[in-house]
Amino acid sequence: MDLLQLEHFLAVCEEGTFTRAAERVCRTQSAVSQSIKKIEDEIGAPLFARGMHDVTLTETGKVLLEYARRMVRLRDEANRQIGALKNLNAGTLTIAAHESAAVYLLPAPLRRYLRKFPEIKVGIYRSRLDDIPRQVLDREVDLGFVKEEPTFRGLEAVDIHADDMVLIASPRHPLSGRGEIRIRDLGQEAFVLHHLCSSTEQKILRLFDQHATPCRIVAEVFSFENIKSFVREDVGLAIVPRITVQQELRDQLLVEIPVQELKIPRRTLMIYRDQGYVSEAAREMIRVVRDFNFGRRFESGEPFDDLPLAAAAVRRDGH
Repeated sequence: MDLLQLEHFLAVCEEGTFTRAAERVCRTQSAVSQSIKKIEDEIGAPLFARGMHDVTLTETGKVLLEYARRMVRLRDEANRQIGALKNLNAGTLTIAAHESAAVYLLPAPLRRYLRKFPEIKVGIYRSRLDDIPRQVLDREVDLGFVKEEPTFRGLEAVDIHADDMVLIASPRHPLSGRGEIRIRDLGQEAFVLHHLCSSTEQKILRLFDQHATPCRIVAEVFSFENIKSFVREDVGLAIVPRITVQQELRDQLLVEIPVQELKIPRRTLMIYRDQGYVSEAAREMIRVVRDFNFGRRFESGEPFDDLPLAAAAVRRDGH
C-alpha cells in the first residue's frame, strides 16, 4: 500500500461516505474505491462494512486507521523538516578549527551568518591540525580551518587570512622601549610557549638555533589567552600570531617588540569537500567566509567584543 491509498482510506473514515471522501481528495468515487480495494487485497481482509448510506470500520479497519494516521503524519513532518532545511530554518553546521581560527577569526563571520540564519545550530570543535582534513573528508564536520593546504584529494582549500608572528612583552619589560632588536638579544630572556601548537613551537626553536641563541622556556601553557596572561604578569616574553594580540596591543596592555629576523608567516585556510553532498547550511557559511573581509576588520580597530562568545562555544564542546 502507498501513502496516496492511505490518504483515500483516511478520507473515507473521516467523511463517512465514499462520495464525500472523493470530493475531499479531488478524485472520482471509483478512484477512491479502487484505492480501498487495493489495500484490502494486499492485507486480505475488508476494511469497511458497507451499509445503505454510510460505511463502518471493521476490526481490521480500526487497526489500520491508527497506523495510517501515524504514517501520513510522519510524511507531513518529514516534508516540513526537509522544507525547513532547504530554507535554512533548521539544521546544523559543524566546524573543526585550530585555536586562533576558532577564537579570533570565526566569531565575526559566524555572527553575520547567525543573524541571517538564526535557527541553525553551530558546533565549533578544537582539533589537531593533522586531524582536521580527515574529519572533513569523513563527514565528521562540514568545514575545517587549517594552516596549510591539505594533500588529500576531494578537498577544496581557500585562503582566508594571512598573519605573522610577533614578539610580545609587558609594557614594563626593559626591552619594550628599545626599538628593533636581534634574536641574539633574547638569549637571557624567559619565554612562555604554547605546548599544543607543536608546529609553531618548532619554528620558533629552529629560529633561535639558526642564530646560535638559546630559547629559555619557563612555562608551557595550553592557550593563547593563557600566554597573554603570563606575559602581562611579567612571567616572560612570547612569540604569538598577531591576530591573537590585536586587542591587547591597541589597549596597550601588551607591547610588540620588533625583531629583525622574526619572519614567520601564517596562513589560515578554509577547507571543505569539493565532491558529493554539502549541506545548504555549510554552503551558506562557505559563502559568508569567502565574502568576509578579515583584513579590513583587523585594520579598522573594531573591538573584539565577540571573542568571549567564541571561547565559550569551544569550551562547551569540550575541546
